[in-house]
Amino acid sequence: MKKKNNQAVTPDSPAPLNRRTFAFLLDWYLGSAFSAVPVGILWNMRTGETVINTDITLFEAPYGWLAGLLGLLFGAVYYYVVPLKVWRGQTLGKRLMDIRITGEDGNLLSAGSLALRQIVGVMILEGSFLMTGQYAAQMLTMLTRGMVGKAPGYLMLGLFLVSVWLVYRGGKAAHDIWAGSKVVSGKL
Repeated sequence: MKKKNNQAVTPDSPAPLNRRTFAFLLDWYLGSAFSAVPVGILWNMRTGETVINTDITLFEAPYGWLAGLLGLLFGAVYYYVVPLKVWRGQTLGKRLMDIRITGEDGNLLSAGSLALRQIVGVMILEGSFLMTGQYAAQMLTMLTRGMVGKAPGYLMLGLFLVSVWLVYRGGKAAHDIWAGSKVVSGKL
């Protein structure tokens, strides 16, 4: 058992809220930047502009779809493949904050549960501040030819706020509840 900030921390104790919040902010920045790379490159290739555009609705068809899919794919590498294959249960933000994702039993999540947590929960449904969430909302707008308006963004913001409230109240975000996961201190 180690001591951090005058409190005992066991390897499977719930991650402190301050470290979890800082890991989220790091992952928000790094994951969004990584997701924007293919979109920015495609925009520059298509227009010759040096400005980086991340609004896929501004691309001519079918390049908006390609940009959105590439952005989601790059996001999935950061948010899903890295904790699945590279740092087992950790994104870069979680690794730097010495916290990790586990199942309720303390073991690694299955690939399916991790996909539910990271791709469906974090990247898309709660992704109002992430580039991946914005790409998903923009793709829905393109699919419905603008009929949904800003509703997906507001829905994702609402889900994000509920998730933050759940973490504050009980330590588990909505994506943790859906996937049967928890965020704990320590590395595997």
